[in-house]
Amino acid sequence: MATVNLFKYLGWHGHHRQCDRGRQATPTCPQRLHPINGHARDGGIRPRSVDAISDDNRDILGRIKLAYGGDAKAFAKEMLPLIRKYIAYVNVLPATQDSFFARPGGLVRLGMETAFFALQATDSQIFAGRATISTRRQLEPRWRFATFAAGLCAYLYRVLDTVVVSDAHGTVWQPYLAPLGEWIDKHEVDRLFVRWGEARQECRSLSLFALPMILPPDTLAYLSHDDSMIVAHMLAAISGEVKYQDHNVIDHLVNRASTLVIYRDLREADTQAGKARARAYLARFLLKAMRELVQSHQGWVPNAERSRMWLGRDGLFLVWPNGISDILTLLEDEGLYGLPASPVEAMEILSDAGIIVPMNTDESVWSIRPPGAPESLEALKLVTPGVVLAVLHPLPVALDMDIAVHRAHDEVPATEHDARQRQAKAAASQVQGEWVAPATSPEVSDRQWSLPSIPPVPPTVADTGIEPPAGARQGRAKKVKNTEPMQSAKGRYSLRAPIRLNPGIAKILQAIVQSLNDTSLPPACYPMASGLFVPLDAFVARQADAKMAQRALADANMLVAGPAGTEPVEYHALHGKQLAGMVIASRFVEGMDGAGEPPINSNAG
Repeated sequence: MATVNLFKYLGWHGHHRQCDRGRQATPTCPQRLHPINGHARDGGIRPRSVDAISDDNRDILGRIKLAYGGDAKAFAKEMLPLIRKYIAYVNVLPATQDSFFARPGGLVRLGMETAFFALQATDSQIFAGRATISTRRQLEPRWRFATFAAGLCAYLYRVLDTVVVSDAHGTVWQPYLAPLGEWIDKHEVDRLFVRWGEARQECRSLSLFALPMILPPDTLAYLSHDDSMIVAHMLAAISGEVKYQDHNVIDHLVNRASTLVIYRDLREADTQAGKARARAYLARFLLKAMRELVQSHQGWVPNAERSRMWLGRDGLFLVWPNGISDILTLLEDEGLYGLPASPVEAMEILSDAGIIVPMNTDESVWSIRPPGAPESLEALKLVTPGVVLAVLHPLPVALDMDIAVHRAHDEVPATEHDARQRQAKAAASQVQGEWVAPATSPEVSDRQWSLPSIPPVPPTVADTGIEPPAGARQGRAKKVKNTEPMQSAKGRYSLRAPIRLNPGIAKILQAIVQSLNDTSLPPACYPMASGLFVPLDAFVARQADAKMAQRALADANMLVAGPAGTEPVEYHALHGKQLAGMVIASRFVEGMDGAGEPPINSNAG
């Protein structure tokens, strides 16, 4: 009841309208339909009726109906009113200016696809696990409906925060007062003109002001009956105000669904808006992971010994690149899609979002000297300590000193690009059976402090996170012994990456393949009879996660297939050393001979 009063206080004065019962049947179509074409920059966007927009999205409506599991009458009574109110509120607005779902009607499609995948994922979840079976049976339909509503309204805040909608006469729509469809009918608008504001940190809690115009009060009463926790979790997932201590299943399902939907749309659209701009939506997940780690991980306690976080008078710093690696590991465990392939990509996303500030126009990485540190560390500086530490109570006390190190004017700065090149050369030399001693001045990998629970590991196969075959693993992994690389008759190699390959992995793999063209340095990969063998160390040397690279290559069907049940990791004895890696099919490498030959015999040697 308190929640209903809150909605009334926020200004909900509408009344529940019955949906058109003549539109109950929604055919299921496996094809993904796109709304009408149009551009806000070229004379505006033509508004459409709710029925017309629903007809454009009949395929996803049919899939939602199947995932809901009820009959046509129950679907029309319980689900369609919510969907139609959402369509009436956003009408044909795009979700973004030039990134994901940028076409007219994109915001409707984004909400419906996110809601569908979140609803579909509820089949494998247990809600109210501590309750009795009979209680869970009564509450489960409400949890599923709340998950659908949270997914549908997950990006509703964009209407209130990032766009200004007007008609041809300059009259501006006020999204806090009425749905866009109602404003269109009242002012008889025939063209909508959309102006996009400057990029800034998103404020997802604004969605709560529009929610009363979408979620009927009787539905809210149904969700809150006998269990207010359902409404609380739904509102927290929509507003982004989820505490890490709360096991909010709704938020977890909606996050996974939204990243999947956006990742698919960007991949299909093959956007050229710029990698960092197109993937700017990931900034909030990176920031959320930082806030969770600083509350729950002992290695992230600010100013503690060997901490990832250091707070001084001159600001808050995150140790690079180990801090970013912790973030990516946490997000990978949550099953999110489209994650950055390396700490460098994550840093670029945070920089474009304004969450970190560079040291100068040429460098993003700072040098810091915490108290008790034997030497300086490299770190990223957060724009303000509160962006991460505001979730801590009480707030940590800053050190009574500046911890940033200002380099001498004649000192050559060590950038992350330089570090990647040095690590690549060192890894390539190690493959050839040699070891190149590091430079006298400590660099990125030398200046890192490992967490107490994570001892430092030498740069061997173990760095890839994939163990060599031993014991029980020997039966599943493919082993190849004493396999020497073959010479190529062609002198030029390049990567022919499929469109579906992760752009970050494709960029790194392209550099690995092109190392074959430089005869002055040892190569980072080796042509074999069955394909191109790429050691996992080659990805690690370029600060890319080997497991993530393996998954991306497997998803793109670029790896040479082995016996059923085997792992894609192979072990080859090259130059007296056993290396773990993957074999890329010859058809994806320009300049390879032996395309189409059978895979390497796993029992060879």
